Amino acid sequence: MFKLIFQIITIIVFLIFLTIGIAYWKGGEPFRWVGKCIVTAGETVSNVGDFVDEVIDDGKKVKKSYKELKEGIDKKKAK
Repeated sequence: MFKLIFQIITIIVFLIFLTIGIAYWKGGEPFRWVGKCIVTAGETVSNVGDFVDEVIDDGKKVKKSYKELKEGIDKKKAK
């Protein structure tokens, strides 16, 4: 059991060094797509946040209009 755990840890450490070595040797070129994907994901999250802000603002406007309409109807019923 300890042999298996030791082998797994050894493989993980080897892969980490291999990845760092390739990144250094190629100047990070093979890993640039990761950065581009992260930028795209960040822009998407920002767009979703802007959409949610618009929905919240519109919801406040709808609540205000509904409240004014309700008050107007209540005033007509009272007359």
